[in-house]
Amino acid sequence: MEQQIRVVIADDHAFTRYGLRVLLESDADITVVGEACDGHEAVEQTLKLRPHVVVMDVRMPHGSGLWATQEIQRAGLGTKVLVHSEYEEDLNVMAAMRAGASGFLMKAGDVTQIVRAVRDVAAGAWIFNLSDTARMRPWFDELRTARRETAFPQLTPRERDILDIIATPRQTTASAAAHLGISTKRVENALTDIKAKLGVNDRMELIVQARAAGLGVRR
Repeated sequence: MEQQIRVVIADDHAFTRYGLRVLLESDADITVVGEACDGHEAVEQTLKLRPHVVVMDVRMPHGSGLWATQEIQRAGLGTKVLVHSEYEEDLNVMAAMRAGASGFLMKAGDVTQIVRAVRDVAAGAWIFNLSDTARMRPWFDELRTARRETAFPQLTPRERDILDIIATPRQTTASAAAHLGISTKRVENALTDIKAKLGVNDRMELIVQARAAGLGVRR
């Protein structure tokens, strides 16, 4: 990413927060801008500091990490949440996904994975490094469909169709126009309107947002 990735670490253990800070700030593109020791503080720090990513523990006092994740997503700041937990129980993973988390990592895993995961979720990817991904696939598919169908309510149905095609790998303005039976000029004008509505500056950023919301993956 061109700008520094701003991160807040939320964990009720000070030693864990320290270790994560040292590890994350070993990457020149990542800056830890705040820490929180419970769920309520995680929400407060996010609203105040507006980080790109919150690294969130699940089990914390005064508001769990799952509650905090849901509140952060409700705020609509565009902040991504990467859940970092000791517990890989299905209910924890499902709850994190439904709360709006963009990733789930185990604390017992390779610690160096978290740097890449923070970079990836900041760029709009979903990262779920689990011991058994296969059993979770139906849940991933269900959530992806639900997110896709409710994404970007400010867009018209035609604008959503155009964005969905443009976000699909190897699709172009011309192919979107051909698929929808309209001129390339109309597609270009629609993309200008879509970028304005979503507050993005360029096509690549638009595609990243679209794919993070589940668009561009059905063809």
